Amino acid sequence: RTIHQDQMTQALLTRSVDFCLGFYKHPHPQVRSELLVSGRMYLAVAQSVWTRAPRAVTPAARLAQVPVIRLVGDDPMRQSIDEIAQRLGTPAGPGLQVQTSRLALDLVRRGMGWTVVDFLTATQLDPEAMLAVELHELPPMSLYSYHARALPPGLPATRMLAMLPGLLHRALSARTA
Repeated sequence: RTIHQDQMTQALLTRSVDFCLGFYKHPHPQVRSELLVSGRMYLAVAQSVWTRAPRAVTPAARLAQVPVIRLVGDDPMRQSIDEIAQRLGTPAGPGLQVQTSRLALDLVRRGMGWTVVDFLTATQLDPEAMLAVELHELPPMSLYSYHARALPPGLPATRMLAMLPGLLHRALSARTA
């Protein structure tokens, strides 16, 4: 199930979940973070927007006049989106701001602008509808697993966590193949 990052600590400490996944080291002292895999960030844009955009020196610069879809709050993706938008000279005004990455992607899919997505999301985009442009100018983003320090995950969850790095590496290498 999906829970918001603000709910993770309570869910882990009350054992309503065995583990969580997230794109940052968890700040709570009673929650342990373990690195699973790292990967590049991608600029996501609808194919229809990309083909209409004027050609430019860099793929990201091609979208300088296309609205950016930003995230609000402390979402780990917010900083990456804002950094790329600033480099492109995209107006810093409110523009489109949404609460979730899922909503941002839905708006991108509808041709309303572009956003930045993580390496896992990029592998799931429909290539006929969406384009994912790797952003070499941003540092890689890491995916972590979290569990309560005092209550390590049970055997089934431990087995699942042991499989995750291999599965994630295969998924990422399938994208580059």
